[in-house]
Amino acid sequence: MGIVHVELFEFKPLATQEEVQEVCDKMMSLKDRCTNPKTHLPYLKTAIGGANVSPQGRISHVFVSEFDTPEDRKFYLEEDPAFREFVESIEGIVEGRQVVEFSPGEF
Repeated sequence: MGIVHVELFEFKPLATQEEVQEVCDKMMSLKDRCTNPKTHLPYLKTAIGGANVSPQGRISHVFVSEFDTPEDRKFYLEEDPAFREFVESIEGIVEGRQVVEFSPGEF
């Protein structure tokens, strides 16, 4: 069974709308930019995201990705140059970031 990876973002109060949009665009582009080092094919099974519509809390944007295997997820978090570049690029714009992962149906 795959792994669902959820990222919750809180942007800094002084982040401009353009900066927020740029971060969102970069995050969504990871589906195509993150490729398996052996096959050179994208390995993110799905990638969706959007603005939080709940009036509760300070989280403003949510992104959900899905990996087929724990190995894909491990590569993404620890080695993928596209993801590492993205993480570095959001410093100074994203104030808080929370990550939650689960395998559907496994409790």
